[in-house]
Amino acid sequence: MTEPDPTRTPPTVIGAVAAGTVVVPFLIVYSFLFIVRGAFVEVDQPDITSSRSGELVAGLVALCFLIFVLWGMGRLLNGWDRWVFCAGQLITFAAALDLLLDDSSGEPQVPAVVLGASLLAIVLACLPPSWQWVQTDGGQRMPAPAGAEAGGIESAPAFGGPAFGGPAAGGPADPRSADGPG
Repeated sequence: MTEPDPTRTPPTVIGAVAAGTVVVPFLIVYSFLFIVRGAFVEVDQPDITSSRSGELVAGLVALCFLIFVLWGMGRLLNGWDRWVFCAGQLITFAAALDLLLDDSSGEPQVPAVVLGASLLAIVLACLPPSWQWVQTDGGQRMPAPAGAEAGGIESAPAFGGPAFGGPAAGGPADPRSADGPG
């Protein structure tokens, strides 16, 4: 199996991952902050729990969620699946909505931006070009035409049509084809 061609990644996939990265800096900062406050620095008043060990656990949960979100982004970009990515964004959406609705959590601007970005990421990951990207394992295999059974009809290239700069859109012809030079 060859490596996926990153220039063929649909814009919806790139946009979904870009929108999904909004939560990453917050997870990095909070996981570091709470792990340090729970394990290395003694504080008079813990931030979100009533003990140092609670702060450490909160930091470790944030770190695990960060790894989960990054793993989901990698899976979507590589065309393996989008469900881990969508699950991470749904959790982000729920947490941001909770913070947005809670008056005691501070100003609503940051939760509103994270909420909007996670919703955008979910929508973009569920659009047809993203579905096709995942169905073809990142463009490596061709999807079966609608109604065709497995092992039946050969299908056309997944990303060679007009929407992706293929020959029908005036793009460069495949040099291996019979019509091309050589």
